[in-house]
Amino acid sequence: MTEQQAALTALLDLQAVDSELHAIMVKAKSLRESEHVRALLARRTQAIEAAKQLDARGREAANAVDAAETTVREIQAKIDRDTERLNHGGTAKDLMGIQHEIDTLTTQRGEAEDAQYQAMEHAEAVAADREQKLPLLRAADAQARDAVTERDQALAELKERHGELTAQRPERVSAVGHESLVARYDSLRNARGGGRIAVARFERETCGACGTHMSPGDAQSIRNAPAGTMPTCIECSALLVR
Repeated sequence: MTEQQAALTALLDLQAVDSELHAIMVKAKSLRESEHVRALLARRTQAIEAAKQLDARGREAANAVDAAETTVREIQAKIDRDTERLNHGGTAKDLMGIQHEIDTLTTQRGEAEDAQYQAMEHAEAVAADREQKLPLLRAADAQARDAVTERDQALAELKERHGELTAQRPERVSAVGHESLVARYDSLRNARGGGRIAVARFERETCGACGTHMSPGDAQSIRNAPAGTMPTCIECSALLVR
């Protein structure tokens, strides 16, 4: 293998490293900006808020039951005290007044018991609704957590591979042995936003970088390029290795 052939082979090896590095960066960017993960996280946020609302409704319903029970107990305590007063006797007027108060309290107790029953029914409905919805909310939370874990694991693997390739690159550059050739390669690779294939094989009259199939005349010019020169693709300007 001539010195030029060795340099070109080394340049192809360098391109392989740089192409993989670029692919890793594109993949990592895609993972970090994943719409799927973003949607799951948004859904998880909504689920957490919905769960908080369910808990708040549950506490409110339970408090309403406690309040209704307290009202019934307080009215019953008044009835018990008045009944005891009635049993101790007194003037007819006093007894009639006490009895009237007992009758009024009894009516209030009935209304309070109805309110208590309604509060208990509402609390049961709220609890049933919570039990029905919580599994769905937990599932949304779990799906988001799993997606984030999977994404972070993939990013960690990409980061590790990126580190390996970055460590290999100086050796690949050194293997080319021609600073000017590497500089020309880097200039092509970083043009138009970077990530371009700057060097590729020319086989079957086709550019290995962009896939352009050359006309017979252009292909002949590339094959007959003088030794020591580096022909380029007429379409993408990539350096072509014959």
